[in-house]
Amino acid sequence: MKRKLSRISLAAGVILILSLCLPWTIIGKTPDRNKVRKYVPDAPVQTPEQDEWTFSADRVVGDHTSEYVEAFGNVSLSLGENQLRADFARYYQATGWVFLKGNIRAHWGGDFLQADEGEFDLTNMTGWLKNGKLFMAKPHIYVEAERVGKSVGDSYTFKNAKVTSCSGEKPAWSVTSGEGDVTLDGSVRLYHSAFRIKDVPVFYWPYMVLPGRGPRQSGFLMPYFSTSDKLGLQVNLPYYWVINDEMDATFYQNYMSKRGYMQGVEFRHAEDASSRGLWQADVMNDNIRASTEADEWKDYRDDGLTRKNRDRWWVRGKYDGWLGSPQWKIKLDLDLVSDQNYLRDFQHGPNGYEKTREEFLDVFGRDIEKKDSLDRLNKAYVSRSWDRFGVVGFTQYDQNLAYMNGNKPSSENPTVQILPELNAYAWQQSLGAGLEGAVDAKYDYFHREYGDSGHRAIISPELKYPLKSRYLTVIPSVSMQATAYSLTDHEAAGNLNVVGTDGRDTVIDTTKIKDGFQTRTLWTGGFTAFSEMTRTFSLDEAPKADPSLAGTSRWTRLKNSIIPRLEYAYRNNVTGQEKLPYFDSEDRAEGRNKVTYSLTSVLDRRRDSVVLSPGSDGEPAASVARDYLDFLTFRLEQSYDIRESQRTDERDRYERRPFSDIIAELKVKPANYVDILTRNWFSPYKGDMTQSENTIRFYKDGLGEISVGYDFLQSIDEYQRNRDNDMSIIKFGAKWQINDTYTVGVKFRHDFVDEQDLERTVYLDWAAECYTLHFLYSQKPGDNRFVVGFDLLNF
Repeated sequence: MKRKLSRISLAAGVILILSLCLPWTIIGKTPDRNKVRKYVPDAPVQTPEQDEWTFSADRVVGDHTSEYVEAFGNVSLSLGENQLRADFARYYQATGWVFLKGNIRAHWGGDFLQADEGEFDLTNMTGWLKNGKLFMAKPHIYVEAERVGKSVGDSYTFKNAKVTSCSGEKPAWSVTSGEGDVTLDGSVRLYHSAFRIKDVPVFYWPYMVLPGRGPRQSGFLMPYFSTSDKLGLQVNLPYYWVINDEMDATFYQNYMSKRGYMQGVEFRHAEDASSRGLWQADVMNDNIRASTEADEWKDYRDDGLTRKNRDRWWVRGKYDGWLGSPQWKIKLDLDLVSDQNYLRDFQHGPNGYEKTREEFLDVFGRDIEKKDSLDRLNKAYVSRSWDRFGVVGFTQYDQNLAYMNGNKPSSENPTVQILPELNAYAWQQSLGAGLEGAVDAKYDYFHREYGDSGHRAIISPELKYPLKSRYLTVIPSVSMQATAYSLTDHEAAGNLNVVGTDGRDTVIDTTKIKDGFQTRTLWTGGFTAFSEMTRTFSLDEAPKADPSLAGTSRWTRLKNSIIPRLEYAYRNNVTGQEKLPYFDSEDRAEGRNKVTYSLTSVLDRRRDSVVLSPGSDGEPAASVARDYLDFLTFRLEQSYDIRESQRTDERDRYERRPFSDIIAELKVKPANYVDILTRNWFSPYKGDMTQSENTIRFYKDGLGEISVGYDFLQSIDEYQRNRDNDMSIIKFGAKWQINDTYTVGVKFRHDFVDEQDLERTVYLDWAAECYTLHFLYSQKPGDNRFVVGFDLLNF
């Protein structure tokens, strides 16, 4: 017959055992908070309180004078859903020592435990567990140890242990250790450990730390393996270092069989909610250098530059923060590199160009220059905004890679550096009587190693007078731009070829530029007029708020908005600008007399859905929820240039073409499984498309996606624009999630102009219970690359 007792002293011992056996689980009751009462035989059964455990066994031996109490057969202790079972338990009432033996099994907070024997001293809270097996549901970890001991405090030790997140007698991977310790936050330190695959040791590690569910932990991250024609066999082993709560760093040990060893470091910090910084640096001594252009990779040989340096490096970073007060905001962009080919050589991997760019965009929302750009831009901003005014300070250093490493001489570098730029703004605001005004003021000091350096100041006031009616809105505007120049260093460097905002090459004859103080005044006027016509169509009745219709949704309304828009802009044509300094495109302003007209049509649907929510009586209550979506947008736009229609310059070479290309844009998203975007530029003179961008994507969570894209660009030689390259590229991508284990994907890009494949990539992700394997093979014109990666889940 079972005897049931409540609040006996044995409960405290078993509770401690449970906490010792589950070192990574934070339990709600600590031993000193549970009530313990001395065992009294034949005492009446009492209803346990909420913080008391209930105990049962087949047989209990002992009385109030006994040195210890013994329980035999189906020993069970429970509190709510938490349970502990064993074959035998002995509790020493005088010393607080408890001993358990035989099929110790526990279920606590979703975690499971098995052990053979255990002894614990309740006086100093120490003890041991023999042949313990533990499964922690979060974060899905199995631990098996010959002996687990508890030291004074919240630390635990173990011997001959196996740690893994894989189930089964022979897990896919595991870490075995001669000895180690664990803390309550779940972090595990292993000594003399071995990483095993299917119980076969792969490599030995004298010391290893596996992070748990607590704070961040320092340690090695997953290595990166790849092989490519450019770099050879690549092994990148990152080490992660937690400096403090606000800072951490990663060190990259990057070995490439063809290029040598690269050391990289990444430093991150976030002092407060308004500040964050990310800084990276890599340095190496390259085994390969290109003393002549013929020594370069074949896809590098079109720039006329060589790379004689072996010392190669890249320093980059971004920072968002404040200066003195959170109202004074700071933004920093750093991007310095050793040579023009570095970013093309080292594109991939955990500290390569692609990963860096992706991280900058994700964290800061700011991009870096393309990998083949010869200009690396370094910027610093300081700004402050008030209700009606704002100020911005800016400086920029442009690292021109063409004047490095023995290529073009640095003494002839004409690159413009902005040191500094100061901006002041008065935002558009009411001036009374319906009139609105704004003003911008900007000062720059431009510096060159070779060429003109000097000051430039621009002030640009603007006035607007919005006129609104029920059917039409017209906003006329007039503005002035007054510019003043003062050169501090004038050097007649000859012709300077620049590309204007229209894409045409402009030749600046620096011998015609005058020294001293000069001014220029521009006047701009025009208007914007637009209207909006809408009509709503009823498609269906809204579903009833009936619980049986939960999940039902239907389109009930469709609104069509048609927005015609007309813009006119005029700017005076200033002669004699060839005498002005040239620092950027603002210094050569062309006259303007242009009309732009567009028509936009938007389809907006209303969807009504029946949803369930808890009612006041506890029963689910149904209601109808509405959401709206602009699922289709279509736009047409064209311009007419009045100045071009009256042009007399170069008529023998260029015909007058006042009409711009017609732009047709279509965006479609009818449901959460398809996206369609197409933009096309059609020339009324060529009778053909000059540019096209098209993408269509079908996708579904849990199944995959398919995308097809086509980009087209036609070379153009007209008076108003010049484009000397053709492009015709088709893109295809697909990802298929076969099941929860396998995902396969392909990427393909083909250039019809050069008649070559730009990319052929295939990849496979194999996600098992406790690991994920990544395989990728990619072919590109300059390199073939094979990558193998893996993730050990939860570590």
